[in-house]
Amino acid sequence: MKKNVFLILFVLLALIVTGSILLKKGKTSIKENVQIGLPAPDFELKDINGKKWSLKDLKGKIVILNFWASWCNDCKVEKKSIQAYLNKNGASDDFVFLTVLYKDNPLTATEIAKKEGFTFPVLIDDGVTSTIYGIKGVPETFLIDKKGILRHKIVGPVDWSNPHIVPHLRQVLS
Repeated sequence: MKKNVFLILFVLLALIVTGSILLKKGKTSIKENVQIGLPAPDFELKDINGKKWSLKDLKGKIVILNFWASWCNDCKVEKKSIQAYLNKNGASDDFVFLTVLYKDNPLTATEIAKKEGFTFPVLIDDGVTSTIYGIKGVPETFLIDKKGILRHKIVGPVDWSNPHIVPHLRQVLS
């Protein structure tokens, strides 16, 4: 009887250790998908209006990929600065802001977007995209050039309404 209990405990321990190692390897390979200087991982997400967005469909454009949440105060300020930039400069054929809702309720984000008059896309994260991009908190922003290459990652809020930021990014990312 004691031998059977010992054997069962040994098998369970071996399964736990093996599972833990496999999970670590899986996480490592996912994080390796996002590296500065390499192609940004593609995704397909729907926005709060039901429109599908894919990174591969945006090749030829500079993409600002911004992860945020409605419960994040810095994110709210940053979204207002994105909208202020768009209000002042209008839409652009070669430059697009994509915001991705992270661990949040899409209904809350929809209410905020309508209330604030956001005209930029608010994509609903499927959980996979934020994992692939290694999101640890918000806001986090990825700068992707016209060829789809990830050029920079910014952790924390950005004042996009600053008149010098976007022209500088256009020059660097074109």
